[in-house]
Amino acid sequence: MKNQLSVFYEHIFEAAAQNCSTTGKMLEYAADFGINGLECDLWRLEDKSQVKSLFDSCGVKVSSIYNFFDFPHEDRNTCEAKYRKMLETAAYFGTDKVLCVPGFVNDNEQMSECRKIVAERLSEMCLAAKEYGVTVTLEDFDDMKSPCCTTDGLLYFMQNVDGLRYTFDTGNFRYCLESADEAYEALKKYVVHVHLKDRSYDSANADSDNTNGKADLSGKIMYPSIVCEGVIGIDKLIGKLVADGYSGRFAIEHFGAVNQAEYMKKSAENIRKVLAK
Repeated sequence: MKNQLSVFYEHIFEAAAQNCSTTGKMLEYAADFGINGLECDLWRLEDKSQVKSLFDSCGVKVSSIYNFFDFPHEDRNTCEAKYRKMLETAAYFGTDKVLCVPGFVNDNEQMSECRKIVAERLSEMCLAAKEYGVTVTLEDFDDMKSPCCTTDGLLYFMQNVDGLRYTFDTGNFRYCLESADEAYEALKKYVVHVHLKDRSYDSANADSDNTNGKADLSGKIMYPSIVCEGVIGIDKLIGKLVADGYSGRFAIEHFGAVNQAEYMKKSAENIRKVLAK
């Protein structure tokens, strides 16, 4: 089936807590409206057999695994031990994609030097990933200390690391005041996975203690949004992706949502409507 839906596993935990429910019941709830894949933080998969049993019983699979590294500052052997654990876990769960958050530049460091070191570690990781049948990806991470925050940063790695591919996050270019449409056009030949993240500037989406907002580089506060109901224009981006032949998964993402269960349901409904056009 083309363009299946995933959601971040963290959203399942958040929804369970918000609704005084269990992760199993929330996985079944998500499956009811077509979500059958999970974007998983590596540490959530530590107890492999127990987690896999839960996923199998709920009819969901791991669509991608993500993990934070410190490639600019840790030695080669430490980095290798960490990324091999990630690749081994991906192979165990039968997913062919991982998302590497490679680390951040310190205030007293040059971004150009940071990128060179990160590219070396990513090249080694991508070579190792071939042993496991796994593709390593980067995303447009929304932090200016990230070496892959901007379109230019991502292009540097795509062009200099053999085998590296791109997880297109639709919402993160808004942070650095870049156009998601223009970034997609520049990077589309590298896209193998998609995070559908929308953004809103409406404080009605704020949580009770106003901690779920994030300032873009202009200082305006962005809030989580139901997919296709924010400012990103995701319906148009989905149309472009499909027209360009993208047949992979669309992963729903809205960290900090005040009602994760409602956001997941409405996001899935909105995405299906767009895909049905």
